[in-house]
Amino acid sequence: MSDFPPLPQEARGKRPVFFDDPAIDTLLGMLLELAQAHWVARERLARLEHWAAHAVTSATVPFDDCYALPAEAAARLAAERDSFVARLFAPVTKG
Repeated sequence: MSDFPPLPQEARGKRPVFFDDPAIDTLLGMLLELAQAHWVARERLARLEHWAAHAVTSATVPFDDCYALPAEAAARLAAERDSFVARLFAPVTKG
């Protein structure tokens, strides 16, 4: 399938520390994992809502095209994502 060697499963070296207390770094990592999972669910929901509102099925649109949102909806979702990330990092970056 691929000519590339497999990537290592674990990173070498120590984890980077950004705050004085390593527990805060751990908590921030957990928060970012939850935020990522939230955004994936939000994006999937946006696609399902679009398909349901426009009666998109594999019979009306080729299967490969069903997964992509129209450009306008994708741009709106990207703007929502940027706003979400800005709000997520606001306590860390403004201070």
